[in-house]
Amino acid sequence: MSQKAAYLTAEEVAAMYRLTVSALYTQRHRREAPGSLAVKVGRKLLWRQSELDAWFDRTREEAALSRG
Repeated sequence: MSQKAAYLTAEEVAAMYRLTVSALYTQRHRREAPGSLAVKVGRKLLWRQSELDAWFDRTREEAALSRG
C-alpha cells in the first residue's frame, strides 16, 4: 500500500522557513533551494514535505561539517 505524499503550499513553506512568499518565489526563479524544490500542479506550486525535510537535513549536515 502506497503512502500519500504530503504537499505544502507556498504559504506553508514560507512560514516553515520564516521566509516571505515573495522570497520563496525568487528562490525558485534563481533555482535556489527550498524554492527550487517546487513542482507545478496546474496553476499552483507545491512542495513535497519529504523533499524539504531531506534538503534541510543535508543543509544542516553540511553546515556542521564546515564548522569542523
